[in-house]
Amino acid sequence: MFSPDSIYVQVFRSKFIVRNVDSGESTEISRDQSYASPRMLIADFTMAQHQLKGAVKSVRRGLRAPAMLIHPMELIEGGVTQVEYRTFVELGLGAGASKASVYSGAPLSGDGIKKAIREYKH
Repeated sequence: MFSPDSIYVQVFRSKFIVRNVDSGESTEISRDQSYASPRMLIADFTMAQHQLKGAVKSVRRGLRAPAMLIHPMELIEGGVTQVEYRTFVELGLGAGASKASVYSGAPLSGDGIKKAIREYKH
């Protein structure tokens, strides 16, 4: 009844797509390209955190902090490095998540997102 929202974040070079899996509400935020890097999805952590926090706030419901699944969509050939993984987790927690996990693979939908969040081990 009072479970936290499940938030799915897709990270691209030029945008964040943030979806509340429980309500179906989503938003797309264009990222500031003046801080972009050709090698990394998150070149300016502070700016990315600020933008993600605003997007999460716009789709979030209730008072409990959401559980978040962050899915880097580009620049992950060969897998997500430990540094990138830590960056995404910290980004999610800084954007207001109670729990943030990182996923790489094919895009997920409703139940797949909730399952990935539930099974996350940190």
